[in-house]
Amino acid sequence: MALEVEDRNNEARLAEQENDLNKAIKLYEKNIREDYADEFAFERLMIIYRKQKEYEDELRVINRAVKVFQQSMEDHLKHSLARHIDGKKLERISNAIIKRSGLKKEEVHFPDPVDKWIKRKEIVEQKLEKNNQD
Repeated sequence: MALEVEDRNNEARLAEQENDLNKAIKLYEKNIREDYADEFAFERLMIIYRKQKEYEDELRVINRAVKVFQQSMEDHLKHSLARHIDGKKLERISNAIIKRSGLKKEEVHFPDPVDKWIKRKEIVEQKLEKNNQD
């Protein structure tokens, strides 16, 4: 799967250079439908849709990106930690860290690119709201 995604990214990048944005969009869209955490395709689509002022499409891509990357991180953590710690012990440790740090469970921080995309989502939602008011 990774090789196919990379091939489509390369083809889409060439399409962008040749100013064939429709072809690039189709290829990037195909890549983001895969449950594969490929930052490049998501980023390029967000940028293209922002430039075209297609904020609803940009928001859809952001939401998909956040979902795919969060799931990927969760799966990675579960698999890597499962070898060393059982689920209940992991949850107790996690809750202890949250309690000690003063955070609430809702205030979970995600590493880039997810954190960056969540901020971008807020901006796009503001743009959509402004457009709906005009």
